Amino acid sequence: MNKNKKAIILGGGGHFGIAWELGYLRGLDEASVPIREVDIVVGTSAGSQVGTIVTSNKDWDLIWKEQIEKEIHEVTPISDEAMARLFDEFNEIEQTAASAKEWIAAQGEISKRTPIFLPVEERAAMLKERFGSGEPAWNKQLRIVATNIENVDRKVFDSQSGVDILDALQASSALPGVWPAVEINGKHYFDGGSYSMENPDVVDADKMLILSTGLPIAVPYKLEDLVTGVEKKGIKAHLVLPSEEVMAILKKFNFNTMEAKIRPFVADAGREQGRKDAETIQQFWR
Repeated sequence: MNKNKKAIILGGGGHFGIAWELGYLRGLDEASVPIREVDIVVGTSAGSQVGTIVTSNKDWDLIWKEQIEKEIHEVTPISDEAMARLFDEFNEIEQTAASAKEWIAAQGEISKRTPIFLPVEERAAMLKERFGSGEPAWNKQLRIVATNIENVDRKVFDSQSGVDILDALQASSALPGVWPAVEINGKHYFDGGSYSMENPDVVDADKMLILSTGLPIAVPYKLEDLVTGVEKKGIKAHLVLPSEEVMAILKKFNFNTMEAKIRPFVADAGREQGRKDAETIQQFWR
């Protein structure tokens, strides 16, 4: 292992997660923590979109204009009532699954019967619109995590996978019951968060900065267990959760992580948190 290899792990969390992670990373960058120079950036679900943005060649002012200041208008594929029923189903799976594999497989079954709300091409266009100007593209840093329905295991897409990045982004963000699974090379993939919201154990690095939204969402593999696993391999991990100020904003929005209007408020608070944490993160990177 390269003893200087650094990784940033970006977890899921809807518009809330996108805004907080972008804000936090910009705050670090402004405080002279060179986060965009890391070797590996791993993104799951919303984190995959953040990873694609921060590993691009866009400067922070453009990122902020396109991701935080721009008003977002998107169609919502599921009603609040249907979402509540869906989470009841997720909770039932948590209570009845005999193993982690069975838990993931049950989510895969939900994914299989998820109706197509938008054609694949229109969903891809939505994600491209989220990216902003230019074309989203693979680079040597980026990794995107999804879950394979057929073998109930994770798949890490990267620049060597031969997969269109918009397909990988769709797959990683395909929450069962909301967005259908995505077919890639004859196999079907859905939300990488069905395994773990962060998936820190999919790559090796000397040091790993993990951004987790810390949302109370039950997953088959707990973050603390995965972190313990990577630390046993000799990887140093530093976990960051949203500050109290950030979570207070989420509370004001009734804990609706999918509300796009939350972005500027959360991003600003995340940016301030990043600035405050910069010295700690700088020492961790050394």
